[in-house]
Amino acid sequence: MLALTMSAGICLQLSANLLNTYGDFRSGVDKPESPPNAPQLVFGDLRPAQVKAAGLTALACGACAGCAAAALSDWRLLLFAAAGILGAGGYTTVARYKYLGLGVPAVALLMGFLMVTASHFAQALSISPQSVIASLPLSCLVAAILHGNDLRDTASDRLAGIRTTALIIGPAAARWLFVTLHIAPYLIILFFVAMNILPLLTLLTLLAAPLSAYLVRACIRDETSILEGKTASTHLLFGALLIAALLLPA
Repeated sequence: MLALTMSAGICLQLSANLLNTYGDFRSGVDKPESPPNAPQLVFGDLRPAQVKAAGLTALACGACAGCAAAALSDWRLLLFAAAGILGAGGYTTVARYKYLGLGVPAVALLMGFLMVTASHFAQALSISPQSVIASLPLSCLVAAILHGNDLRDTASDRLAGIRTTALIIGPAAARWLFVTLHIAPYLIILFFVAMNILPLLTLLTLLAAPLSAYLVRACIRDETSILEGKTASTHLLFGALLIAALLLPA
């Protein structure tokens, strides 16, 4: 069951990335005159049809893994699978909700809350308060990855005529949103440890705080080029520490 859950999550993440690359190229977000996130399509190393086909294949694989997990466990897993499939498939294609300013909240929901709670449900057949709480810091940090990308690309996104959260709320509010998304995970951990809901060992996640502090300073100084990549590293470290803290007592 664990292998199926992980496979479904990885395939859906891969699909979202590939279809995002395809959608950004088709929508004119990635162009030679603006530094593209995925230059392979812009400079002709890959064809759009290839990237789209790979994205749809990964989406189908994720759907199959989700359906297999539901068949072996509980039909309600299909609800999680359906949310993941719709979220990954509609990000920059079909619904194209990324271009409507919904990317940051959708990523927080899909790749934070839903991935964690769906994984827990697949193993335990329940959604515990602890699984929901554990998902919240990760939701913040995964949303910060996308928001860091949006902060860096505000000029090119504006020229392409798309709307992101950063463009909708304006530069000052967008910077403070990024800061909040980096501070909130540690406040959540501290609060729920103090309430004896999370184990004391989850304070290990505070070891990632210096990275978040560095990125908060960079954001305030408008050094947006490093925000996406460094936030992804912070998310990885925080997640690894959280997993270790939750497994060590067992």
